[in-house]
Amino acid sequence: MNFFFHRSPLILLLTSRYIRGSRVTGLLSLKSRISFIVMAVGVALLIVVLSIFNGFQRQLKESLWQGGEHITIESSSNGGEIRDYQKIIKYIKNDPELKDRIISVEAGIQSHGLIQRYNVFYPVLIKAVSIPSVDDLIQQKLHNFPRVIHYDREELGNMNRESYIILGKEMEDLYNFSLGKQLTLAVPGGRFSLGKGVEVSVQNFRVSGFFKTGNYKFDSSFVYMSLPVAQKFFKMKDSVNQITIKARSLDDLGISKRKLYKLFNSLEFEQEIESASSLSVRTIAEEQENLLAALQLEKTIISIIVFLFIILAALGMVASVYSLVRAKRKSIGVLKALGLPASDILLIFTLNAMLVGILASLTGGVTGIFLANSLDSIVGYIEEIINMFGPAFTGSDWTPVELVPKRIYYFDKLPVDINIPFIFMVTTAATILSGIAGYFPARWAASLNPVDTIRND
Repeated sequence: MNFFFHRSPLILLLTSRYIRGSRVTGLLSLKSRISFIVMAVGVALLIVVLSIFNGFQRQLKESLWQGGEHITIESSSNGGEIRDYQKIIKYIKNDPELKDRIISVEAGIQSHGLIQRYNVFYPVLIKAVSIPSVDDLIQQKLHNFPRVIHYDREELGNMNRESYIILGKEMEDLYNFSLGKQLTLAVPGGRFSLGKGVEVSVQNFRVSGFFKTGNYKFDSSFVYMSLPVAQKFFKMKDSVNQITIKARSLDDLGISKRKLYKLFNSLEFEQEIESASSLSVRTIAEEQENLLAALQLEKTIISIIVFLFIILAALGMVASVYSLVRAKRKSIGVLKALGLPASDILLIFTLNAMLVGILASLTGGVTGIFLANSLDSIVGYIEEIINMFGPAFTGSDWTPVELVPKRIYYFDKLPVDINIPFIFMVTTAATILSGIAGYFPARWAASLNPVDTIRND
């Protein structure tokens, strides 16, 4: 070991000289430069792409978190009505395995309906929740209610007694609804009968406010009202059709679901609650399963494609080190004739490749972080350039280009979530790949016969 440390300065000296070699023969030859650039670009692209996908996933989770309930309990009996909901809520809140996992448990009503304005009907989803006070509503203290951004305070204070509703912010723009306007709601009310079919409840409501969650689906189709008013409107006196739970974390909803079923199947619960066997549980993760799975699949596929660039650069590194070894055959022969062990020759050329990999990884990492943080400005500049020169080709028919439509994707700027541990993992992987790429030609260099090498060169 001490002998190795005595030779370390010589190994580092030779490695640095080969890196600083000439344009033709050194490790910074054309092939090496191409490998360096491809690897740096691959690392930067991987960081930018995954930062964007991580940002999308984070924004989606935030919108799901703010959009409403995380766990919903429903009944398949009594036409979907839950009459003993207060007892069920009490059991859930007092369950030792659940109370640390949940923030709130509330009863509510949810139903599809139609909203009418100027003889035009629009499909909506109506949600009714308890609103203890207007201050709690405005100050966002209600866990089962989204953020109200535009409202009439006096009318909000009468929501538990009079016919007032709160609409999603997107409905204000889509349907030209405004604060204080009178709208007509129609929903199925009462029970189904063969003679009369489904009864319909129709009532006029006044818009008292608008809410915003950041989720386009919620903000463009949901209508909120207070639970007492909804129970009269839906003809569901002293009953609801769902119990909603706000969880502390979206990551363990599956565990909370299993704990709920365990509670529902307990002997005490079944004896106390008449509709225990008809209760079912669903989570918001299950409702958004297809969207989350599609986003994860796209993230995985693009990551694999970009990572192939890094592998391609590593393969180019193999060719670069082979060229270097071929150019330095005589030097290798002289060094081995002077007594330099084959293991040191192996280490010199492996270090050459690893050092280039480290430089490429660091360059790509810094560039990727910079691009990810500046992506919104970069996209804006590209839009300006396209819209500046576009009319020159199409004339008056030109439509301004918006590369990332804010209305469709529903965010103010591109969501980017830079994961430092992931960046460290990517740069480390690129460095290791470079070392592996350099090992094989370095092994060939270490196996060269010094006599034959000097004689032939």
